[in-house]
Amino acid sequence: MLALLQLVWMGWLFAHPISLDSDDALNFAHGVVRFSVLEFSPHFPGYPGFIALARLVALVAPSPDAAVQWAALLGSAAIPPLGAWFGVRLWQQSRLLAPLWLALLALPLTPALALSGLSDGPALAAWLGALIALSYGRAAGSGLWLALMLALRPSYAPLLVLPMWLLCLPPAHWHLPRRALLRALWPIALVGGVCLAFIWQADGAAYFSEGMRFTSGHFTLWGNTASHHASRLLSWLSQANSQFSWLWPLLLWPLWRAACALPPPLRRALLAGWLVLLGWTLWGQNPDNARHLAPLALLSLILAAGAVRPLLLAAGALAGLLTTLSSPAPSPTAQALTLAEQYCPALVTNWGVRLARETTRLPVTDAWYTADAVLAQAHGACRLTRTRPVGAAWKVSRLHSEPELWLQSPQATAASVTLQ
Repeated sequence: MLALLQLVWMGWLFAHPISLDSDDALNFAHGVVRFSVLEFSPHFPGYPGFIALARLVALVAPSPDAAVQWAALLGSAAIPPLGAWFGVRLWQQSRLLAPLWLALLALPLTPALALSGLSDGPALAAWLGALIALSYGRAAGSGLWLALMLALRPSYAPLLVLPMWLLCLPPAHWHLPRRALLRALWPIALVGGVCLAFIWQADGAAYFSEGMRFTSGHFTLWGNTASHHASRLLSWLSQANSQFSWLWPLLLWPLWRAACALPPPLRRALLAGWLVLLGWTLWGQNPDNARHLAPLALLSLILAAGAVRPLLLAAGALAGLLTTLSSPAPSPTAQALTLAEQYCPALVTNWGVRLARETTRLPVTDAWYTADAVLAQAHGACRLTRTRPVGAAWKVSRLHSEPELWLQSPQATAASVTLQ
């Protein structure tokens, strides 16, 4: 029944039209055709593992856009079964398999990752694979999964804290061999060397200069992180309230109860991994994107499952799954651009600028350049934004955990129209 439900869920995701929703996803699609970090195909740090996966999918996909969307979908689809498997291994309770599988299917972030065309979902699946391998005492296998995780998404390096802690101070009942850390490091070094060679043949030493520029910009200029704008911490609070309702602090109680029930070695490792994830998310990630909550939400759900009755967890998951499903539709950006072509002479946007320029016939102005944006709007251009503007505007959305977009026309006088 679980396998059948998983197939139905995947069929629902595959029924969504091929349509990218961000410049990052478009960069990946360009990387499938020609890899070059300097040309933003894709952007830094290059994600060689995801490019390899997308190129493999491209053998059967009709287009590069479809390749990256399907690659993200297939990787994200592995999260529910792998997360449930790890939960069973962690809590030594086989009865958690079905409820936790259902809960991960119902988590709104899971379908959002699957349709994003980005590397988050496949990288999280690889991380879960590493933790499962550790629970069976397979240090080298865990290292290989961690290497794949870093190749898929290098910015997930903070997720290494939990498995590395367990490799250094393993629980006795996991039967990890002596020198487990060394056994895990050689696959990471091997895969890392292959990825570096792949990047070097495309960009050479200039890759590192681009890395310094990109990293500096992420933390100080356009990344919108709390490390440079402390007020963004309040944005994280709003994001958590939006994704999990304002009652989400109540979830900390089963999380604490579950942590107390773990053996000390596991408790310390999981607490350290959870705190590092929390700090990295709050200070180094952009709260405008709910998908950045995925690692923390995934680990929290697996931990909290140990303190919740399986029947209650399954009932809540089924109810959540029914509310998550919706009619297949193009991405919010694709919907907004289609709408703009019907009603707008030009477009000003601060979201998906490159994607808009490559997929619409309209003149597109980057809202980052304020003077250009004001001039374009004065001549009748519509404004596409992720922040609800003052006055009448069209709201465009698809899934709960995806960003909502607003399209405002200077000529719009009717009440807002909602497209679902």
